[in-house]
Amino acid sequence: MERIIDEFLNYKDDHNKNTKTSYSADLILFSNYLKLNNIKSIYKVTPKNIEEFFTSNFLNTYQRTWKNKKGEATKSIEGERSLSSKNRIISTLSSFYKYLVFKEKVSHSPIPKRSTKNEVKSQSLGKKEVQIILDFLKRKSFSKFPMRDRLIIELLYYCGLRVSELIKIKVEDLKLYNENPYIIIQGKGNKFRDQPIPSIMLENLYSYIEIERESILSNKADSKFLLISNYGSTKSNKYKNLTRQQINQIVTKVSYSSLSEFSLSNKKSGKTKYKKISPHMFRHAIGTHLHKSGIDILRVRDHLGHSSVSTTSRYVGKEKEKTSILNKYGPLSKKF
Repeated sequence: MERIIDEFLNYKDDHNKNTKTSYSADLILFSNYLKLNNIKSIYKVTPKNIEEFFTSNFLNTYQRTWKNKKGEATKSIEGERSLSSKNRIISTLSSFYKYLVFKEKVSHSPIPKRSTKNEVKSQSLGKKEVQIILDFLKRKSFSKFPMRDRLIIELLYYCGLRVSELIKIKVEDLKLYNENPYIIIQGKGNKFRDQPIPSIMLENLYSYIEIERESILSNKADSKFLLISNYGSTKSNKYKNLTRQQINQIVTKVSYSSLSEFSLSNKKSGKTKYKKISPHMFRHAIGTHLHKSGIDILRVRDHLGHSSVSTTSRYVGKEKEKTSILNKYGPLSKKF
């Protein structure tokens, strides 16, 4: 079973390491489910098995464990898997079984056709919500490292970065002494672009580099990365960069703390507007806000580092549709 999974991963040949990691994790999860239920062959899975997997506690819940350097468990949490995560896993299985059909390992795919549309309404951050978060970040007491956490949100929003781009920024990628400061960003497909740094970010960026970052690093330690973890250095005294999970935790904490003051976060009491704030929502927000302010979609595409304008249009599609309707049927169109 492990060999055919490895063959599939090599066949996909996805340049995005995170995507390949997700494929692998999804298939290992499914493989463990089959073993638990005494289903000995991945080639004999039926549509009924897939439906049972989709509704099982094995899929609907998860457990995450943190271990120390000795491999000992230090922390463990349990949670309920989101519908979008479950749909992603089923999508991985669908792709996997299509590969098995192609390789003539099975005659047909057992994955039933189902709607993978997320039942949770799409959420986006408006200018009001973003401003609340940015104002909150100017406080010095919300975090042990307020400059770093503020920089993370500002890079996600003002620069429209993906998390995978954010965590890979090295100090040498910062070109701060140019007339127009910028960052060299390594995007998808190992493509590089120059990302301008808005002047509104510069003061905090300098402060973080000169003060907080130096306080995280010990006198003998070093790191090539801009955003470093405060959990200690490696044996070679090289501090690691923040992980995707750590970025997500910081964004969740900051967003919850700031928006809850206005009853906009997912609190047990008060108005619930956002189920969860993800780092990608800031990238989505800047794309939408730029376009709504009159910036051409091609310039928005370049700012976000999209290879195709069709990808950018997903961010502004609803706004374009509304504009089209108003132009065609609005009060000045004389078509009522």
